[in-house]
Amino acid sequence: MSGEAIAILSALLWAVASVLLTVGAKRIPVVPMNMIRCTISTAFFWILLPFYGGLEALAAIPPLALVWMVVSVLGLLVIGDTLYFRSMDLAGVSWAMPLASINPLWAVLLASVFVDEPLTWSLLLGALLVVAGVTLLSRSVGVATGGRTIEPSERRTGLLLALITSVLWAVGQVALKPATAGMHSVVANSVRQPMGLLMLVGLTTVQGRWRDLRRLDRRSWAIIILASLVGTGLGTLFFIMAIQMAGAGRTAVLTSSAPLMAMPFSMLWLRERPTRWTVTGTLLTTAGIALVV
Repeated sequence: MSGEAIAILSALLWAVASVLLTVGAKRIPVVPMNMIRCTISTAFFWILLPFYGGLEALAAIPPLALVWMVVSVLGLLVIGDTLYFRSMDLAGVSWAMPLASINPLWAVLLASVFVDEPLTWSLLLGALLVVAGVTLLSRSVGVATGGRTIEPSERRTGLLLALITSVLWAVGQVALKPATAGMHSVVANSVRQPMGLLMLVGLTTVQGRWRDLRRLDRRSWAIIILASLVGTGLGTLFFIMAIQMAGAGRTAVLTSSAPLMAMPFSMLWLRERPTRWTVTGTLLTTAGIALVV
């Protein structure tokens, strides 16, 4: 299987996981939810680790690769995701999500500068089309503000946080290439996921969010566990494999199509209906993927 196909498979798994979390994680804030996801994915990768070198493989990881892993965890999971959800609170989903979704453009540019990946016109045009398509798909979700009025100053702050998020996600994606060079994705994730877990445990403790775990019933726990195995487990496994095979920039563009992949599941499980935004966004995203692949 090619790296591009693996990237699309990763996007599909993330799409399924995101819809599952929409169904099952409404009662819990993002930080403790991400802590649960990292706990489950850490267990998943540590169960697989003995088949890919075990502790000897971990001991062989160069110190510089560990530094890059910390950068990727901070950019993609801890700081990036935290700022992303805060930006949606301040600016509204239909404003923050499209702006955060421009991260493939930053990833393509950063990858060409820092990890010597080729920047072709087809890749750049494909990235632009995917960003435009994902932006339209994101606009279709509407403004999720809990019915409150958003002040202009709040929206400006939220949009700034969304822009910072897009850059952090791109930095985290590109950092994964030097972080995982020469090692299997299982070995890399056996380090990355515990790193993220420790950081999120600290955030959960500082914010006093442990009591939020009591809100979850058995159904919610089951859905979050399944979503974590599908998205944070298998999805992340294939994501790093795609970066190693297809490059960080190309993988960032292809995996950003997750909102497109989520559409049929949203229609089936959440009873959502397509609009002119989703149809146009689908066409643009598909055209962008065709150019990148």
